[in-house]
Amino acid sequence: MAVVLGPYPLCVACRKVNGGLVAVRHRQVHVRAHGRQSCVDRGLAGLIPHLWAVCETRSCCQDDGGKAYVYATLDTVDAAEELLTRLGLHVTKTEGALTFPVPRSLDLHDAESVRRALEQPHGRTSRWRVDGAGRFEPT
Repeated sequence: MAVVLGPYPLCVACRKVNGGLVAVRHRQVHVRAHGRQSCVDRGLAGLIPHLWAVCETRSCCQDDGGKAYVYATLDTVDAAEELLTRLGLHVTKTEGALTFPVPRSLDLHDAESVRRALEQPHGRTSRWRVDGAGRFEPT
């Protein structure tokens, strides 16, 4: 029995291993890293390889009512929470689910942006510009 949660299909390989799930709510990208592979929401495709370096994930969503989430296995959820916190994300943990507001200043779809943010001493980088009146404002 096919399970269709939205208009965006999983790839053929993922359809075979996802218990009947064939389509989801957000565009998908097939990600391979650290011996794992899966279709993931395009908006989290840069974050997932970094998470897979420290944890195992079961599910994720790039935006569910303004919040993103990642389900990590119970034995790896603390490592996932620590990585997300290092990125400057405000994480709420509930039984393996790690939810956080969708960030505006961090491109979770881009693995290089995530890598740079993890290398920063205090997590996420911030960007500012000078407006027409000479005042600094975040971008």
